[in-house]
Amino acid sequence: MTNFFNKLPKMFLSSLMVFSVATSTFGATPINDHASHWAKETIHEALSSGIANGYPDGSFKPNNAITRAEFFALTNNVFGFTDSIATTYTDVPRDAWYTPVITRAEAAGYISGYPDGGIHPKGNINRAEVAAIISRLRSLSATSNAPSFIDASSMASWSRPAIIAVSEAQIMNGYPDGSFKPTSAMTRAEALVALTNTFNFNTANPPNHDVVKIPISSINFTAATMNLTAGGSTGTLIPNISPSTATNKNIIWSSDNTAVATVVNGVVTPLAAGTALISATSAVDGTKVATTVVTVLVANQPVVVPATDPVNLGLAGNYAILAKTAITSVPDSAITGDIGVSPSAAASVTGFSLIADSSTLFSTSDQVTGKVYAANYASPTPVNLTTAISNLETAYTDAAGRTVDFTELHSGDLSGKTLTPGVYKWGTSVLINSNVTLSGGPNDVWIFQVAGGITQANGTKILLSGGAKAENIFWQSAQTVSIGTNAHFEGIVISMTNITMATNSSINGRLLAQTAVTLDKSTVVAP
Repeated sequence: MTNFFNKLPKMFLSSLMVFSVATSTFGATPINDHASHWAKETIHEALSSGIANGYPDGSFKPNNAITRAEFFALTNNVFGFTDSIATTYTDVPRDAWYTPVITRAEAAGYISGYPDGGIHPKGNINRAEVAAIISRLRSLSATSNAPSFIDASSMASWSRPAIIAVSEAQIMNGYPDGSFKPTSAMTRAEALVALTNTFNFNTANPPNHDVVKIPISSINFTAATMNLTAGGSTGTLIPNISPSTATNKNIIWSSDNTAVATVVNGVVTPLAAGTALISATSAVDGTKVATTVVTVLVANQPVVVPATDPVNLGLAGNYAILAKTAITSVPDSAITGDIGVSPSAAASVTGFSLIADSSTLFSTSDQVTGKVYAANYASPTPVNLTTAISNLETAYTDAAGRTVDFTELHSGDLSGKTLTPGVYKWGTSVLINSNVTLSGGPNDVWIFQVAGGITQANGTKILLSGGAKAENIFWQSAQTVSIGTNAHFEGIVISMTNITMATNSSINGRLLAQTAVTLDKSTVVAP
């Protein structure tokens, strides 16, 4: 950051008041409203050096949105753009303060207008638009076609290459949940940090490539060893790694299935036929991990691993929530899909303020976008529920009996892990203390066999990437499944006992319990 602030031209000081929404004052005593902000260091240095100023009350308001004209002004001054050319944008009047700003941006060649002929100077600039500008400023090119963010499907085609490029260059990053939020308004803090990174970016020697995420581009098999290659055409290559080796000091290889394979100095040695999850971790930054599933070959013959089919839920799949003993809600929960209880009667469905339908086949509730069924309602409801409960039990047995791909992975602590498709088995409970990502395609299947329970911590999320679908994810648990306050879950939960959802928790999936389901202002959406 010092590099950035020391190099900025002095003219930036006089015109950055535009960045401060044209109402800032140089003499205000700062209100430290950024002390705990993620960009506090950049903001502090900008304020201390006089590069940026706050509002009349001395605050900086780092999370306030920045308009397009304000961002153009900031960009012009950071890069010293002074040349101007006439513009024909329909919404740029001759006497507006931003007119010279836009004529300079036009001359610099980093802006473009909208189909309506305007440049929308007063509108907030979004993150995709900033990525496009930065990409033009530094002539960045993406090395891959697939963004690594979970909201890649929401990226417009015109912005996708730029978003990939600025992400690979580490000029703009995503959010902790794995999203980029391309249509979200850029904040003042984000703008300052992005242009700091852009100014400091060295095109010839991009910074920090030794700590970027390491892609696995190839796996070469022999009867005795497997060699994994990092980098290559699938992503950014760490500068001092040869494409033919995986033993560089900046890489740590490991296998998460030691019953199948071990890794020594980057060489994977099969111990038996089967599959293993191989991880590549940057020794410089242990949070950057790439994983892939490999199939171990024996005597040059591949192991035939049948594709995993989804668990057949039968009639149990007709319900967002299905339980044997009770379904309880602390209002107001929100359920999208039908719910049912059997062999218990409607009296065991509590907290929903049920309204009996005139048909006597079901009830309704303001908390349920669907119908509420119970064993004591009119025929054929009892028979349907009995069949659904039987199908639930069969599905539990099916899931628990599938051939296992991964055993005791991470000792049951999935916190912060990325899991590829397959069948996972634990003889203990499973913990989720930070976000877990399930990465795979729309037809891939995950089955989790858990001998204990599943406990998800407050505020954590299960994230899906690559097109993975909740309907193809099955969590078979022998004990309590507990989803924490404000936590988000994905998949079909098939529990031998009870399922509890704490306050304001949510799930895209189904809750199928052989005892009770308890909700507390929870959201359940059937896939």
